Amino acid sequence: MLKKISLLLFLTLVSFTIFSQGRVGSPYTRYGIGDIYSCTSVRNLSLGGLSYTLPYNNDINFINPAATGQIDTLTFIFDFGMNGGVRKYSILEPEANHIKSDFQLTHLLFGFSVSKWWKTSIGLLPYSNVSYLIRANDTLLNVNKDYLYSGNGGVNKVFWNNSFTPIKNMSLGINVSYLFGKIYQSNAIDFDDDSGAYLNIVEQNTIRISDFAIDAGLNYTINFKSDNSLILGFVYGHNSELDSQRSTIVYNTLSTGSSAIVDTVYQSDKEDGTVGLPRKTGFGVGFNHNNKFFVGMDYTIFNWQNSKHFGISDSLSNGMDLSFGIEYKPNGFNEVSYNKFWEGVSYRGGVHFNNTYFALASGETLISDFGISFGLGLPMKRSKTSYNLSLQLGQRGTLENNLIKENYAIFGVSFNIADMWFVKSKYD
Repeated sequence: MLKKISLLLFLTLVSFTIFSQGRVGSPYTRYGIGDIYSCTSVRNLSLGGLSYTLPYNNDINFINPAATGQIDTLTFIFDFGMNGGVRKYSILEPEANHIKSDFQLTHLLFGFSVSKWWKTSIGLLPYSNVSYLIRANDTLLNVNKDYLYSGNGGVNKVFWNNSFTPIKNMSLGINVSYLFGKIYQSNAIDFDDDSGAYLNIVEQNTIRISDFAIDAGLNYTINFKSDNSLILGFVYGHNSELDSQRSTIVYNTLSTGSSAIVDTVYQSDKEDGTVGLPRKTGFGVGFNHNNKFFVGMDYTIFNWQNSKHFGISDSLSNGMDLSFGIEYKPNGFNEVSYNKFWEGVSYRGGVHFNNTYFALASGETLISDFGISFGLGLPMKRSKTSYNLSLQLGQRGTLENNLIKENYAIFGVSFNIADMWFVKSKYD
């Protein structure tokens, strides 16, 4: 047991070290608070993001707060995951392609039972990511100049999820999250002029976010004959206004290549404001056959249109997320014993489609994302511990209106360590 505790502490320390390294970059992260991670669990990702009604498989399903109530009474679960991807960005005018790879930690989760009717989970994961570098050139008025836009950083989330079972077959969950992080953004006009007749202008913003958010969920199971059941799920997240601070400086530099500041045009330090989050409403339905085969669908609406960034709307629109997934485990989702290895494997597949909250080209073009996914849950013999693998293939964006199309392939892996509390194993 001491070895397992030492391993958990080591992985926790490693996660804090690499949590913000190698995060995904996309030109679309320029808007709002960047790319929002609606789902990070490898099991969920391999099912197209399906989350609200998944049956228990010795893991932590934290997307629907009520689903934490499925954890076994004597089981302690630790889940640690990461992914890496290859992305190809394409534009039409001028025709060009750019390939980028990345790696990041996706989640660090702990889950356990407080009592028969109260289960809890705690986790650390990324909430959003900002990473972009955009250059545009023009020669208006016969002056050659570049418009430079860059940004990095993001928001992380620490959550405490509690699920209660007041009556049989129904769970209610509430999740309290602490969101924190820093986003750095820079906009500049850089003149290609050696005479010194023009002054470059640079605007730099640093935004620090630190506040709490609350969301809730419900799961209800309807049991039929022949070991079939229908699971209904519901999640709701309130449209929060996160307390934030913004520091801004606008200054001029010489166009002769020197980075020295000529004069400061404007400067403000620690300006208080808010960054808006959307109201989230999600529904899910799933069918479980003999606790071996599961098929389900989730539908989620994100009301971003009324969210503001320090009082200003930023090319945002309402978002929608649709997920469909299938999972099959020959020996049963809760079983750890099997005669042949492949009988204990979980086989997964899914499809997702969403309209992101970016509305570009004067609001005429919604940026959508479509993809398919596959995955496996690989067991360890005589143990509830498993290794999860996922592969996502998809496309985001469009070439219309001179926008950017992104094709991606993302591979994920997680280590799901489940052990019994206060029970001595019969095996070495």
